[in-house]
Amino acid sequence: MTHDTDNMTQKSSRDISVITGIFIQNEKGEIWFGRMPKWSDMLAIAGGHLERGETLEESAKRELKEETGLDADSLEFVGQYEMIDSPQYHKKKHFLAFNYRYHVTGQPDIQYNDEFSEALWLTKEEALAREDVNDLTRMSLSALNAPIAQEKNIDYKDQWLRAQADYANLQKETATKRGEWASMSEWQILEEFIPVYDNFKKAFAVTIDGEDKKWESWKQGIGYIMKQFGDILKQHGIEEMETVGKSFDPTMHESVSEESSDEYDDGVIIREVDAGYKKGGKILKVARVVVNKK
Repeated sequence: MTHDTDNMTQKSSRDISVITGIFIQNEKGEIWFGRMPKWSDMLAIAGGHLERGETLEESAKRELKEETGLDADSLEFVGQYEMIDSPQYHKKKHFLAFNYRYHVTGQPDIQYNDEFSEALWLTKEEALAREDVNDLTRMSLSALNAPIAQEKNIDYKDQWLRAQADYANLQKETATKRGEWASMSEWQILEEFIPVYDNFKKAFAVTIDGEDKKWESWKQGIGYIMKQFGDILKQHGIEEMETVGKSFDPTMHESVSEESSDEYDDGVIIREVDAGYKKGGKILKVARVVVNKK
């Protein structure tokens, strides 16, 4: 009994689900997608498992009919792809997918079955720009318009390598976006952090008549904390903008009032109320200033 159980375990570990997928595409390049609960409610193309005794093309035509009601007279093979234990699928599966394209005119009324909860037409570019297209469909979609070999001896290995390269590019793109999200989070933290630094500067600038040693010691401590704040800002590439003596620029400054001074030309900043900060070429916080008005 134990020997039989071990054999069953070994056989199940070798199980691979062979599936066919069908891109229904019209003359405008629009592709039919359905939202599938089995794929975490993400968008996918029509398709399903190969049954014993079927050829791949027979399977694709059967799945197309069952899921969309369309009868295909001919299909175009567009490539094969592999996906192992995608976290988006409702259970662990090792998929080996063989994809086909079925050409249609316009947007036929597709009567999809209960495998899907919603359907829509998208171009390849529109689909790749979305975040709700499942990984297997996205991988297949990336290479959809690549030239397809028509000879009997199709170079499957070459197609597979191209698909792998496309998927690697997708992973790089995702990593880049994660870096941008991290940068945005840093930006938000710095925006909240800057007012605290400004208040330290203002407190440090206050003078009290008859300063004694205790006050001077406190002032030195506050000055040290303020320097720490300033160093952190510099480490993150934050620069404090110069204001006094500079021409007023509405993209960098906010005018809180106007005063008249013979020391400066008209439209020049004569006093800073709140400092302004920038990171690289972007303004993080505009400076609030008083502008000379003659």
